Amino acid sequence: MIACPAGSALAARAQSSGIPVFTDVRFRKANHPGSFIRDVIALGRLARLEAFDCLHTHGSQDTWATVCARWLFGLPAPILMTRHNTKPVRSHFFNRWLYRRGIDRVVVVSGGALEQYRRFFDEGILDTERVPVIHSCVDLERFAKPPCSTRIRRELGIGVDIPLIGLIGRVSKDKGHLVLLEAAPRILKEFSDAVFIFVGHEGPILGPVVREIIRKKGLEKSVRLLGFREDILDITAALDLSVLPATGTDSSPAVLKEALLFGKPVVASRLGGIPEIITDKEGVLVAPGDARGLAQAIIAVLDDRGKRVTAATEKFPERFTPAFMCSAYLKVYEGMLNRGGRNFCSSSAGS
Repeated sequence: MIACPAGSALAARAQSSGIPVFTDVRFRKANHPGSFIRDVIALGRLARLEAFDCLHTHGSQDTWATVCARWLFGLPAPILMTRHNTKPVRSHFFNRWLYRRGIDRVVVVSGGALEQYRRFFDEGILDTERVPVIHSCVDLERFAKPPCSTRIRRELGIGVDIPLIGLIGRVSKDKGHLVLLEAAPRILKEFSDAVFIFVGHEGPILGPVVREIIRKKGLEKSVRLLGFREDILDITAALDLSVLPATGTDSSPAVLKEALLFGKPVVASRLGGIPEIITDKEGVLVAPGDARGLAQAIIAVLDDRGKRVTAATEKFPERFTPAFMCSAYLKVYEGMLNRGGRNFCSSSAGS
């Protein structure tokens, strides 16, 4: 059963797949104490009624609500938390209690996310051997039908010989749109007909900033903002190059794995879990925020366009497949249940 806010994309997808959904929760930020208390009570009642064997959380709000619900209702089910980003984990009293006593197991989606717990490892609160890395997967069933790369180029009025560079992801500072815009004029000096597409929700804050930069730099013909799209596979298949100049919290980005599956070269930041996905066989990694280095890498890849052989065309990495991810999580679940679940994140607890 999935607990998530009513009207969310997750709720809709789960319901369409026949998965039971509980939507009497909001999981709002910490500055909504009333909503938090209601979530705690709703989750506690649900878990006591359903007698779940395991509770699996994926973010800060749902983790704290679940931990408090277990304490308030005396629930026996162990709690597993998956950490999905590479934001720093602050070592304050509440977090130390959370990882020592509140939850029973932690999974991270990349080695970059694992490094954020370094202080917890040093203090003996967590044990690296008991915090496995399980990368998120690519839904291979979505690729059962071959994508249509020519449709996107026709839609945009772009010929097959024109270099098409894509940054797929919500328009935010962390994704590096501003870095790519800074690099764009250097790239256009070498490839004057190149087209950059930004695919993803613009948002009310950075979206207008990006549009203004495009206007000031005179990039209206070279940079296209496509907004939120459902046809990401067709878009990826149409690209000559997938770019992710992240500056923030990309722990295990799916867009890079999809590029690998299509055999598309990648230029991305050497940040978080990205180096675990992209090697020098599949692309080029640059320092976060380095617009000049980004431009040089993109130019080098475009110069080699059509000749670059990527590992993705040979064999998609097994560790990014659904079967591998599910098997890894099942082992974690079984380990929790076999050991009674409770508090074996550190080497001293539960031993």
